[in-house]
Amino acid sequence: MSKKTLHNGHRARMRERYYSSEFLEFNNHEILEFLLFFGIPRRDTNEIAHKLINRFGSFSSVLEATIDELMECGLSQSAAVWVQTVYGLTNKYIYDKNRDDKSIDCVEELENRLMDLLSGETEEKVVLVMYNAKGMELFMGIISEEENNWTDKLYSKLGELSVRYHATTMIIAHNNPNGVAAPTENDIDNTMKIFNSLAKLGARLNDHYIIAGNELYSMVEDKNLRVIFS
Repeated sequence: MSKKTLHNGHRARMRERYYSSEFLEFNNHEILEFLLFFGIPRRDTNEIAHKLINRFGSFSSVLEATIDELMECGLSQSAAVWVQTVYGLTNKYIYDKNRDDKSIDCVEELENRLMDLLSGETEEKVVLVMYNAKGMELFMGIISEEENNWTDKLYSKLGELSVRYHATTMIIAHNNPNGVAAPTENDIDNTMKIFNSLAKLGARLNDHYIIAGNELYSMVEDKNLRVIFS
């Protein structure tokens, strides 16, 4: 049996698994393998999927990688663009589904949406919300996971998204799956760094939320820390 026939048979079985259960029975590397079918039509994408997750650390980090980073791992430009397209569509879906002309003044609604996104997560994630000069929401989505938290890469992404969306105001939130809804010294230090880095771009950080289980903490509501945002 030819290698092409083996690959075609494997892809057909993967499609049948998807039709019967969507991605409920897929491991993360299998989801990535399946997505790569559409960007890499004639190669075994299982090995490539494992290589990408090993390189970037997680499924979500693969989607967040730049086109150049993906190409450094052996993907063609068109395949790398496809992976970036999936990431872009995911964020667009989240934004469009939750938008409904939401403004920065809808604090309670925002907090409920952040709880929906983060309270059930078992790994630490960072959510970014951006607004324009009129206070209307431009973007809301998960931008980082645990291994990328509070790094130069995260600061760079915040700046990149600020410029891309012409945002003037931002709110960040992260979950603490194994702890409490309260900031660590590292959280406080890095919030100040983020505030200062955004200020250089003409953007403002309005709050930093921390979520643990069903509890939500707002740094700007903490009388000892709200000075960070002044």
